[in-house]
Amino acid sequence: MDDSVRKKPPARPSTEPRVSAVKSIVTPRERGAEAPNLTLILESLHEAQRETAGFATDEKILRAYVHALERLYPDVRFAMRLAPRISETPSIVQATTHRIRPEAMDEVSVTEAGLLRAGLGQPTLAPSSMHLRRTYEPILLAGPREDTDPRDGLDAPLVVGGEVVGTLAAEFARGALPPRLEDAVLVTAAQASAAIENGRLRREALHLRDYLEKLLEHANIPVLVVGRERGIRVVSSAFGRITGIDRQGLVGKDVLQLASQSDRVRVLSAFVNALRGREAPPFELKLPKAGGRQARLQFTLAPILDAEGRVAGVIAIGQDRTEVRELEGQVIHAEKLATLGQLAAGIVHEINNPLTSISVYGEYLLSKLSRSGGDDSDVKRVERILRSADRILSFTRNLLAYARPSREEAQPVSINDVLEETVVFCEHIIREARVTIVRDYGQGLPQVSAVPGQLHQVFVNLITNACNAAHSDGGRIRLSSRLSGHDRIEVRVQDDGVGIPAAEIDRVFEPFFSTRRKGKGTGLGLSIVKNLVEQHRGAIEIESELGRGTTVVVTLPCADH
Repeated sequence: MDDSVRKKPPARPSTEPRVSAVKSIVTPRERGAEAPNLTLILESLHEAQRETAGFATDEKILRAYVHALERLYPDVRFAMRLAPRISETPSIVQATTHRIRPEAMDEVSVTEAGLLRAGLGQPTLAPSSMHLRRTYEPILLAGPREDTDPRDGLDAPLVVGGEVVGTLAAEFARGALPPRLEDAVLVTAAQASAAIENGRLRREALHLRDYLEKLLEHANIPVLVVGRERGIRVVSSAFGRITGIDRQGLVGKDVLQLASQSDRVRVLSAFVNALRGREAPPFELKLPKAGGRQARLQFTLAPILDAEGRVAGVIAIGQDRTEVRELEGQVIHAEKLATLGQLAAGIVHEINNPLTSISVYGEYLLSKLSRSGGDDSDVKRVERILRSADRILSFTRNLLAYARPSREEAQPVSINDVLEETVVFCEHIIREARVTIVRDYGQGLPQVSAVPGQLHQVFVNLITNACNAAHSDGGRIRLSSRLSGHDRIEVRVQDDGVGIPAAEIDRVFEPFFSTRRKGKGTGLGLSIVKNLVEQHRGAIEIESELGRGTTVVVTLPCADH
């Protein structure tokens, strides 16, 4: 290509380079010293390679390799330059031993001989941001106390990703080509090109990593990345925000630790299928949240492949289903209430009237038999009639309490006082069950906003259930209260009784379901308790182990929240 084809830009009035110009920072070899052999060349380049190991910018790489050549050839002028738009900046990046001539400041050129020297051949065209010249034209000015005689030069292209991105130029006294300089320039250009490519790949990888971290940080969905050994590697901020679990504390843990014992087989099966490249159906996890509530997260799994196409891990992308499940529960509960409300009105009307007659006449007969010295067997039969009538009345009252919302106003109350009053109410059943009450109340607890009578009903039911679950030789019921977080009170009613079978634990809050033997319970006690706790914006959970006891955890918001 003829140089006249390209119009040169006008010379700048200043000879200061627009970009970096590197001065020698090493002691030059003495003039007349022996020319560098291949070993010295490789040693100097190895030093440059060490300097650019790890994170290095293009400019740092150019500077290191120009220094390497300067150590070898102190009388030669060197310039290593990257063309604009090819480099990581929109301007020329360079490292030189001398100042650039004004007319060469705004262009990076390569010669046909340089391309041939590097084995690229003709008719190779330089990139649009570079100039292709037939012969080398000097671009470096003489330094202080250096002669200004004309100089010869040679160059070699810098090639990154199969594309010419810049040049390495060497200028020397006319007709005095230093020994092995051409080899040194070629080897240096090749090694610097590899360093530039590696540096860019490393920076791109770091950028991609930072990008993914920011993506996970700001993504509004819960995400987990799990390795082949089930260890959690990455946790999105949304996961920590939804569950309240410390993200850093999860990294490295087995993902199965997030699942309950009953869910682990299902979760493990899904992960194994994903690791084997099979379709894994979505699964849902119940995760504890601050305040005693539960987060419900539904996860979809997908395998993560490594560079060789093998499955390196699994990404679990979740959906927060907590509100959906709560709404579903509220809808189901509302439907139950609507149905029970209708039933309760009919039951109370149809039962209470004849039941009142039965109770009145039963009391009359009992009184008459007692006065007249009637047969003891007849007295016992009438007493059974009255007990049965009382049981039916209690059932209708419980049914109405479950189905009919309270009209009483909430007020600040002390949870410890409520527990003490409840123990007094339950003294007779505590005595009959031969259990001991152990108190572990937190001190200085804030008050809760509640209807006192309804809280009494909650804990009377729970203490009664604990007494009914006691072994024949008695046992202990532990009542504890403490602050949970900064805005909730947690109350635990813990017994060491017979426990609840695992298959029944999820059904204990269902209306008319009872773990007691037939005829000993209506199955509405815990349903009423759950209803009352939720009306107070609280939550209730049950933990039980068959043969070792049951713990009921009730959390209620503080009065000022």
